Amino acid sequence: MNRTLSTLCLFLLAASATLPPRAAAQSTFDPPPAPAVDPRVKGLYDPFRTPAGPTNLNSPAATFTAPAAAAVQPTAPAVTPIDAEPIAGGEIVARIDGQIVLASDVLWQVNELIEMNREHIPPDQIDAVRQQLLRQQVLALLETKVLLADFRRKVPADGIKQIEKQLDKPFEEVEIPRLMKMTETSNRVELEQHLQASGASLRDIQRQFFERTVAQEWMRQKTPKAKEITHDEMLTYYREHQTEYEYPAQVRWEELMTRLDRFGGDRTAAWQALAQMGNDVWTQVVLDPEVRGPVFAEVAKAKSHGFTAHEGGLHDWETLGAHKCEALNEALATLEPGRMSDGIESDLGWHIVRVLDRKPAGRTPFTEAQADIRELLAKKQRAEMVEEEITEMMRSARVWTVFDGDVRGAQLEQLLKSRRR
Repeated sequence: MNRTLSTLCLFLLAASATLPPRAAAQSTFDPPPAPAVDPRVKGLYDPFRTPAGPTNLNSPAATFTAPAAAAVQPTAPAVTPIDAEPIAGGEIVARIDGQIVLASDVLWQVNELIEMNREHIPPDQIDAVRQQLLRQQVLALLETKVLLADFRRKVPADGIKQIEKQLDKPFEEVEIPRLMKMTETSNRVELEQHLQASGASLRDIQRQFFERTVAQEWMRQKTPKAKEITHDEMLTYYREHQTEYEYPAQVRWEELMTRLDRFGGDRTAAWQALAQMGNDVWTQVVLDPEVRGPVFAEVAKAKSHGFTAHEGGLHDWETLGAHKCEALNEALATLEPGRMSDGIESDLGWHIVRVLDRKPAGRTPFTEAQADIRELLAKKQRAEMVEEEITEMMRSARVWTVFDGDVRGAQLEQLLKSRRR
């Protein structure tokens, strides 16, 4: 039962990662990646992803003077993790450094996700799955809330209101259209009604947008400036990962094909149809060699049964020797570029191929790989610095959740690490 329940929750949580590519933002802080997506599961809007649009808070934040630290609120008593019983939207499900998280902050996402994937959940496990999904969503909020608490301690209330106004425009221009697309609604009224039916409102979503944007920009400002990646570091990485830059012999080619199943298994009929295609190309090439490429593509689009017929029979760069048919591999490896092959028989049918270009096996030289290596190492360095900063903040964080009770220090760090896996 527990194993089945955990599998279901992981399966459903994967759906929350199926989002459009994230728009570029000025913030360099990226939260831990979501689990890999199961293609069978419908996606769900993730209000905790990296925000799109302008997020530069340097202007108001850079001149703020940190006020005196607020009194620390007492930590709620630890509780035993709850059973799979329904949670009301107004129930407090977490307290993080003096901030509260209501069930309604995450419940609407969980309910919508369950509805979209109800066929994958046994009816007697829906409530238990909902509880585990709620716990995962609450854990996903912890880092944002801890950063936000630190930000609020150092920025006056008037400055925070000013920042909220700055974020109104990107919310309207980016998040509202994204939400409407996700919920398949056509205007704000329909969107608000949809969200209310799921247990949320646009005001809730806008608050979450503000919190994650501020938290990520604050993390960017707190993270020390990255060191310059040196030439020696890049060269060392290249030498230690040389196999990653090796590539096999490749070929770029065109194909005309007839499938046996289109002729009821009649090989003779399939061959005759292929021969006719070959003659169509050959006749026009002889008459006008300059139209060689277009003619082959036109015939392929009109008559070929190959997988790339709609692209004119073109097979862009692929590894030599990758086909099950050895005769086809042999032709692609030995044909003079520009010359058409004779008919080649395979298990699927008949083929005529023409090699456009070949390149031998080799290794991308360091001079060409250098830019990508610099970017890779810089990204890794930033991720490590962010991780170190977050870990340090979490060591002193005061966290209580209705699912895990009081969690601090090493226990909290381990809990967050388990969520990222």
